Amino acid sequence: MPVSYSDACEAILDEPAPLLYLDTCVLLDIVRAPIRESIDSTSARIACELKARSETTPRQLWLVTSETVQLEWAENSSDVVAEVRREILRLEARRKHFLAAATAISNVAYEHGQREGSLGLPEQLEAAASSLLNACLVIQPNDTHMVGAMNRVKRNLAPARRGKSEPKDCEIYELFLCLCRHLRSNGFVGPCVFSSSNTNEYGATNSGGVQPELDGVNGKFVSNYPWMRAAIDGRA
Repeated sequence: MPVSYSDACEAILDEPAPLLYLDTCVLLDIVRAPIRESIDSTSARIACELKARSETTPRQLWLVTSETVQLEWAENSSDVVAEVRREILRLEARRKHFLAAATAISNVAYEHGQREGSLGLPEQLEAAASSLLNACLVIQPNDTHMVGAMNRVKRNLAPARRGKSEPKDCEIYELFLCLCRHLRSNGFVGPCVFSSSNTNEYGATNSGGVQPELDGVNGKFVSNYPWMRAAIDGRA
């Protein structure tokens, strides 16, 4: 259930712990990991570790996101699951074709091996990503974050750029930036980490990216699950 920005700030300050803010794409990356070589294959396992750390007493980690991310996940997760299912079918078809060609030349009946479709992998990964999202403190954006997002769009500040306004991404990021400023001004000293694999928008190639701005609030931008873990542990 989404909470107000003020209630979220109060909850975090009452129980300080490292803060990890999740963008939509890093949730979808958990599901995509088997079919994208650019995504670390251990992403789902690390996601489960992070969830467990957010549920300890005393708390070891705050998992935080925006209500906008929650809505984007609901809109896109089923399409990503379907994409993974299609790729699994293609993988099995390629293996069958390969072994058929090998049998044709050698007259040896080769074993097919593991049938990926029997693993139920897309559903397992979707469940892991959903579980991570459900463990998050989901914050409702307010007018301040929306105005800040529009200012980023007008000034072409990352994640916006000329010809690509990215208003939702700007709102998601602006909420995190405001959260960092508020927490720091009230004595919060733990790591504040913004995670998104969308490096085209948030990374240095887009007018320097968001890291220079985050340096001003002692925040960190990361783009994958191993880096998330290292950043909240103070190792990156």
